[in-house]
Amino acid sequence: MTPLSTFPLPLSPNRPPAGYGWEERDMSVLSTTSAFNTGINQRDTFLGQRRCIICGFRSLQHCHIIKDSEPEVWSNLKARNWIPSRAKASPRHEPRDGLLMCPNHHTLFDDYTFFIRFLPNIRKFVLVNYSNHPDLQQCHGKAIALDIRDRYAPFPSLFIIHEMRVRGFHPFQPIEPAMPDDSPWQDWILSHSVFDNASGSFKRDSPPDNGDNDDNSFAAQSQPQFQPMTMSTGDTSSGGRRVTLNADVIADILAATHAMPSWKACQMDGTSWTGTAQENIQKYVSSIGVLDHLSELRI
Repeated sequence: MTPLSTFPLPLSPNRPPAGYGWEERDMSVLSTTSAFNTGINQRDTFLGQRRCIICGFRSLQHCHIIKDSEPEVWSNLKARNWIPSRAKASPRHEPRDGLLMCPNHHTLFDDYTFFIRFLPNIRKFVLVNYSNHPDLQQCHGKAIALDIRDRYAPFPSLFIIHEMRVRGFHPFQPIEPAMPDDSPWQDWILSHSVFDNASGSFKRDSPPDNGDNDDNSFAAQSQPQFQPMTMSTGDTSSGGRRVTLNADVIADILAATHAMPSWKACQMDGTSWTGTAQENIQKYVSSIGVLDHLSELRI
């Protein structure tokens, strides 16, 4: 039997024995990291199961858009109002900087093989296979499983930084890659009816168990069956669109970022509401705006 821990007597006044103190910093890191994981896991659940937002696979990893090793970039984005001033102090703790991906797509994302572009006109996050990687051809130009109305939806502005890096890693690719004009959902979203067209939202809850549910079948079909294809480079007159990046495009994405419920929810999460009713009203107006957008949030 392992002997019990011992400590010398008498005890020090007004403090516990060494090793038994309240490690506030460690507890804070644990708490905020748990909030990061919980926010992403709740957001990226479909039909009762957590899924890769790109392929629907269930072997998962947490992915950061801005890496947790880049606190200076994070602070710069706050200063430029690209992310809310009340976002978490570090990207490692902010769920709106996180994505749930399978190991394959996580690696490709971190290697700057593809980028994700938010399209304000159709309010979808779309995968762009900028490197023309053969394993991503069937995903190119299709919307991934993110809902701009979710309270933990990632900030579209963060994807601009990632996109700039992807473009820099592949300087000889077309500057304006083409993709389908309609940007349909990824195949797994359509084949498993994950998106409810009537409500315009994803199905988060588990379907009724009628004895026919075969989750293993879902997982197997959700793995991308890669088939080499050629990225379309045709002009937009044939029904495609060009993925451009300029000052006007960035301004449109920033405007959409500032207007999204996730931005407002982040501001509220980071605000202390311990003042009087009048003080809290003033905080709300200065942080969120006069109009109440809480009804827009996808809790």
